[in-house]
Amino acid sequence: MKSIFKTDRRIKLGIWGLGRGLSFYDSLRALNFDIVAGCDFNQHMRDRFAEVNPGALATDDADRFLASDIEAVLLATYCPGHADDAIRCLQAGKHVLSEVTSFHTLAEGVRLVEAVEKSGKVYNLAENYPFSASNMWLARKWKEGFFGDLMYAEYEYVHECRVLAYIYIDGSPINPGNQTHSWRSWLNGHYYNTHSPGPMMHITGLRPTRVTALPAAVTLPAYPLTALQSMSGIAPSLINMSNGSVVRNLMGATTNDTHQQRIWGTRAGAEIIDGKLRVRVGATGHGQQVEIIPHWDDLGDLAAKTGHGGGDFWVLYYFARNILFGEPGPFDIYKASDCTLQGILAYRSSVENGKPYDIPDFRDPQQRDIWRNDHFAQPKFDHREGLFPKDQDKDLTLHFSQTIRDLITCATTYRAYRDAVQLINDLSDPAAAKTAAVALQAKIPLLNSCQAMAKRIIDRYPDSVGARVLREMYEMSEPQISQRPDFTKTLSREITRIERVALKIEKRRHAEADKRTTPWISGFAHQWKISRLIPKNQLTLSAVSGNTFKSIRPDWTEFTTDVQYHGLVNAHTRYPDQDGIVLLTTRFKAARSGKWNLMLGHDAGIKAFVDGREVLFDPKRINPALPDRSRVPLKLARGTHTLALAIDTDMGKAWGAYARFEIPKDKRVKKAVPVFPEWMA
Repeated sequence: MKSIFKTDRRIKLGIWGLGRGLSFYDSLRALNFDIVAGCDFNQHMRDRFAEVNPGALATDDADRFLASDIEAVLLATYCPGHADDAIRCLQAGKHVLSEVTSFHTLAEGVRLVEAVEKSGKVYNLAENYPFSASNMWLARKWKEGFFGDLMYAEYEYVHECRVLAYIYIDGSPINPGNQTHSWRSWLNGHYYNTHSPGPMMHITGLRPTRVTALPAAVTLPAYPLTALQSMSGIAPSLINMSNGSVVRNLMGATTNDTHQQRIWGTRAGAEIIDGKLRVRVGATGHGQQVEIIPHWDDLGDLAAKTGHGGGDFWVLYYFARNILFGEPGPFDIYKASDCTLQGILAYRSSVENGKPYDIPDFRDPQQRDIWRNDHFAQPKFDHREGLFPKDQDKDLTLHFSQTIRDLITCATTYRAYRDAVQLINDLSDPAAAKTAAVALQAKIPLLNSCQAMAKRIIDRYPDSVGARVLREMYEMSEPQISQRPDFTKTLSREITRIERVALKIEKRRHAEADKRTTPWISGFAHQWKISRLIPKNQLTLSAVSGNTFKSIRPDWTEFTTDVQYHGLVNAHTRYPDQDGIVLLTTRFKAARSGKWNLMLGHDAGIKAFVDGREVLFDPKRINPALPDRSRVPLKLARGTHTLALAIDTDMGKAWGAYARFEIPKDKRVKKAVPVFPEWMA
């Protein structure tokens, strides 16, 4: 990949921590970095690093790593060790790009800040969430003054990742298998905080000055420790910013991951909800809300190809630019400290029943002196010895990490199936229940095997932390049901039943939607048969005749339209990027003889036939389609009739058609007569 900087200088980079560190390779080479060394205690991580970087040093010896000819270190070691590891790098004369967060105690923070100042080396925090397209757009507009002064904001990084308590970042189980992850198994959510206040600080340019957090004690299943001792619960805090505004920061883990952002200025407000950026304009609470399509800064297309929505690219870009040209990055040691301190003191507040704490500014040596010897920290879980008694049978307990990894996956898949079935009558898409059931069907063998191993460990060490963790997921998987010998067959029958129920619900909703149409307009056609895609070298739209439909009858399959689109028979879902002709057919019943108008909507070239007679030929594709784009007068006898359509898919550009009937108004009739067509499957 071609370098993006106008210099031939290359930066020799070492990666310390080869799990998360492996995520950066593609971006590094384009940013004047040459990866020449890697360090990790895990052999399989080193082996993978060596495969991708032939000729680079791969070692588990940190001293040897730091003594090599690297200029800079991408520090991705374990989170609570970042400060000590960064100081070692700086003392060895290396620039540092540190993964979040910067330090674990205030005393560590003081030491790190002063080590950076003494070294004269570049230190950046790899906080990547500010650098999505939406957040970078907000930062530009905020700097321009568009939003005014910050009043209030809500930022969330709620991420349930309990399986990471038992695996490495690449998905492999912890080794030895009777242990947990060294920090993900216990670190409280307040500590892992920068992905939430980081974007808000970058957008507004403000720093946090005061924080308070109430204790939240309710704990999710399958974590070794309680919510106050780990990432097993919610971790909310309230923050004062340097302009006097208030921010609600929400971290932790629940049964609903959320990364929403809402920010209010004195002139405009914005929100990022489910990935969509919307701005309320007019300097008023009831102003118009407009959706924004954020455009990247320069290099955005390259950034978009990297991890975390482009964020990984930008932190590396700013780090390289800082080294090559001396231009400071957005998160230097002082902003990194602002961000990190907020989380540490939020945790401290939560265990002290909400006591507020002023957040020191570590730019000021006098403020650093106050906290120089403050070693307050969350107690750590004994990740090596905390799961089972010392006299454990390791032939059994070494299976723990793989068992809990698989059991978490299988139990949550089982729960998703059971919950979806309970909610099927209220689902917007009842077919989602079938999707959940099919996903479980594929996991039944793995579910049964990890249940069996979990039961062995639970029975052997019932009072251990390891047994409790396994038991919570084991019970979630309802072994009294899922271990029945006939469960596989029962699930297959259940999938068939779900299909019938989903279809029944769809038909009921179609009928309800039809009742809401105007009295002179019938409901849309919902039940169709659709043909295979016929290549245009076999059949053109102009050549389709009534006999064509008869000739391909054996190839028809059932097709039900989507309620969301009010009867759009959407060929695009079957043939999203192919070119050809699709044939559709349905039947309807005219409740009386007389005049009718066939109402067709279509964004495709189309031919329409009623009882085999061509009634419309429109070869043009117009987008968007209107439900009643074409009105075709018909005379129909009482009874059942056939409607058939031929659609040109136009390389997947055409989506499909609507069909319904209009009853011409009779001046002698003052209100509608219920004589609408009855659609038949």
